[in-house]
This record gives sequence, C-alpha cells and structure tokens, in this order.
Amino acid sequence: MSAADAANWARTVGAFRETYNAASTPAPVVPKAEVSYRVKPGDTLSQIAKANNTTVKELLAINPALTSNPKYNDGRTIFSNTKIVLEPAVKAPKTTTSFDPLSGMTATSTATSTETSTDTATDTATSTATSTATSTATSTATSTATNTSTSTSTFIDPVTVATASVSEQLLALQAQIAAMQTAAAAEAAKPKVVGQKSVRKTGGVVEVYQTMSDGTQGSLIESYKDFGARDSVMKMFENTGLGQAYIDSLMETIDKVYEDNIAPTDAQVLNSIYNSGAYKTRFAANEAIKKRMADGKGRPGDRLLTPYEYIQTEKAYEEILKEAGLPTGFYDQQEDFTNFIAMGVSTAELTDRVNIARNALNNADQGIKTALQDFYGLSNSDLTAYLLDKDRAMNVIDSRFKYTTEEAKKMYTSAEIGGAALRAGQMSDKAFAEEIYAAGKAGQAESAFQTAATQQRDYKRLMGLYGETSSEQDLAREELALAGGTDVTIKKKKLASQERAKFQQKSAIDTASLGRRSKTADV
Repeated sequence: MSAADAANWARTVGAFRETYNAASTPAPVVPKAEVSYRVKPGDTLSQIAKANNTTVKELLAINPALTSNPKYNDGRTIFSNTKIVLEPAVKAPKTTTSFDPLSGMTATSTATSTETSTDTATDTATSTATSTATSTATSTATSTATNTSTSTSTFIDPVTVATASVSEQLLALQAQIAAMQTAAAAEAAKPKVVGQKSVRKTGGVVEVYQTMSDGTQGSLIESYKDFGARDSVMKMFENTGLGQAYIDSLMETIDKVYEDNIAPTDAQVLNSIYNSGAYKTRFAANEAIKKRMADGKGRPGDRLLTPYEYIQTEKAYEEILKEAGLPTGFYDQQEDFTNFIAMGVSTAELTDRVNIARNALNNADQGIKTALQDFYGLSNSDLTAYLLDKDRAMNVIDSRFKYTTEEAKKMYTSAEIGGAALRAGQMSDKAFAEEIYAAGKAGQAESAFQTAATQQRDYKRLMGLYGETSSEQDLAREELALAGGTDVTIKKKKLASQERAKFQQKSAIDTASLGRRSKTADV
C-alpha cells in the first residue's frame, strides 16, 4: 500500500468512527432525588403549588393518586400527612460498553514479484524474499547459459475489508436490538398498574392498594384512618351545645363500633350512642317516656325528643324561670328539667304556672308580704316560688338563710300573723308574731287583732286617765290568753271599777252633774 492509500484509509476509518459514535451516543442524564412535601392541617393544593413555584395542574400530573382516588375528590380534598411529590426522581442510566465498529479489522498487503531472465551464457540466479508484516516478495534468478528473472505482486482493497467489518457489527447490533425487543415484550406482558383500590378494615383503617391490569392487587400505596361517620355524628352533638366533656364521654362507645364494624354508617354510630349509659343518663326523661309508652301508659303528646330538641327545651325552661326572677336553686337544675320533660310539662304550661303564681302574689295580702319582707327579708321572687311549690321554696329558703324546715314554717306563719295585725290596724313586731306562733294561737290571731282594734281606743283612754302605761299588744295578749294577758284583764277591771266609782260619786254629790257631763266630759 502506498503512503497516499494509507492516508486515505485512515481518513475514511476516522470519519466512519466519528459518525457512528455521534449517532449512537445518547445525551448525558444527571440523576436527581425525588422532592416531596407532607400535607399539614389547613393546607390546600393551591397553597402548596404556590409555595413551591408550580401549579395545581402540574402537581396533579405528577401525583395521579389525587385524581384517581375518589377520597381526594379530584384533588379538591387532601388529608393531613399525605405525601405530595413536587419533583419526581431522575435515575442514572445504565452504563453500556461502547464498541468500535471497525474493531478487529486488520489491513493486509501482499505483494509477490517474480522476474525471469534468460541469457545464452546459461547463467541462472534465483532470489527469494518474504516479508511477514504486510508484504511478501519472491525473486528468482537463474543463469546458466541463459538469464531468467520472474516477479509477482497482489493488492487487497481496504474498502472491501471495512465493509465486511461493518456488516459484522451491524449483524451484532441487530442481535442486540432483537434481544432488547424480546425483553421489552416480556416486560410488556407483565401486569401494569391501572388504578387504585381502597380496602376498609375495622378500627376505621383504610388501605389503598394498586390495581393491576390482570385484576390482581398490587402494592400498598398508603394507609390512613377514616372516621367520617363518627365526625358527622359528633358535629351534630356539638351543635346541640352539650359541651366537649360530654362529647368526649361518648368516644369510647363510638370507638367500639369501629372496632366491631368495617366502615360503620351514621345510623350505626347513632344507635350505639342512644344505647350508651352516658346518653341515657343525660337524656333521662326520654328513658322515662319510653318506658311509660312501653308499659301502655303513654300520655297525649308523649314522644322522644331529639338531643337538639331536648337541650332547647331545657334552655326554654331556664329562661322562663330566670325571667320570673325566681331564686337560685328553685327548679333551675338539670334534674328539675328532666322531671318537667318526663312529666310532659310543656314550656307553655310552665309559663302559665309562673304567671298564675305571680298574679296570686300580686293579689295576696299585702300585710303578709310586708311582714315577710320586714321580718325576714324575703323578696317577691321568694314568695312567687312559695306559691309555685311551697315545699320546694322552703328548701330553697332554708338553704339560703340556713333555716330548718320548722323554722321556715314558723317564719311564714309569723308573717301571716303580722299581716293579720296590719289588716286590723294593730302594731305587731317579729317577736310578738313568733310568740303567738309558738303558743299555737296563729289560727286565732286574725279574730284577736280585730277584737283588740275595736277596744283599743277606749283602752288607751282609760289607761291615760289613771296614768297607767299600755302597749299596743295588751288587748291581743288578753284575747289570745298569752303571757301578760291576765294582767291586762285585771288592770282593765280595776280601772273600770274606778271609773264607775268616780261616776257614781259625782252623781251623788251634785244632782246637776249629769247636766255638766252633757256639756263637758269628765275624762
């Protein structure tokens, strides 16, 4: 091969290798880790997208579960601790061994030269030379009488050799492609993820699995707890105003429902609550009504109240009694409201009862009311309560003033005695009224004060004539035979006797005394 041919061959091979490598070498890929975010309470998808310089559409595209899983409501509902992929991971490509399309190819050059020459002098010469690198030459010279020289040369085309090598490489490449296609077909035959499936378990547990193209269940995607029915029912009870402490007391009952059932309904949760001890205690009136109806003793209008109706009825009772100004502790406890509901006392009926008591108080003896207020500091609200329920009012008054029941009765009866005195125009104080009560003469007090009132004027005049002292209570004591009453009787008789004696003396001394008496009274 000449130097020019070798240079051409080198350029051809170099250009071929450069073109092959440029076509078969892929662009470099930089591996990158996945970037994700865990949802926190109060987060929305739009907030997460904005905070990470992306859009909701892009987040939905790289988080297909948000649209394929019904619980996410097409991405409009997300749950605390849900993983949101912000940037998917990029894996490093598998390394492959590149090959030289012209590898194993050799360049061979063979040259054979034979020269023959004959001379009449018969001189023969033979010369043979062989080169193993890329050239072989043989020279034979024979001279006898004659001179003979022979030379032979053969050239191999490098393009033909290169073409054969490329063909071999192409066959190898086709074999690789066929192997890759076989592997791809095998991969394609494997089941693919086509969706998601939620599996509910007891305890409110929800597990989300992949759904495969062959109908089998794939890998677990996520697991969470769903207490939808519980939360719905609890919201209803929160709106009744029962308070968090009572709602917390129901949780043990509800948790038991979730332990025994897969995805319990609102009805199942409610039924468990209605049968719980906490509910029966809080809404005891319903239990009384239910039993009454079961025993065939139902009353007109009997029905079980919903928790909301029950609470609202209690509040209405409380407002009615508060507006009436009744004392604290008088039918204002939950137990009282329970009894009202159990007995079928409507809010309208309670209002009527309170109004009747207030009207009765307005029409009651002012003397008794005044005595109660003056003697014991009782207000109109205390007296209204007394007219509504005497025994219950006494208990309330006892608790406030620290009276025993007997003392409370004495207090009210003494006030009635004081009222009787005021009606008769007589003066009475707490001590005198309680003295009459203690003597058991309360029932006679009204008559005694009325009688004393008719005699009071003459009695006071007579006491004044003879310089005797008197009390407003003297005549009442005498009528009721109380302590000092006998002394009043004796004193009256003595003074009356003196009055008669004086009258007789004047008549005897002066016959004209009657005339004088008609003009000027002796006393």
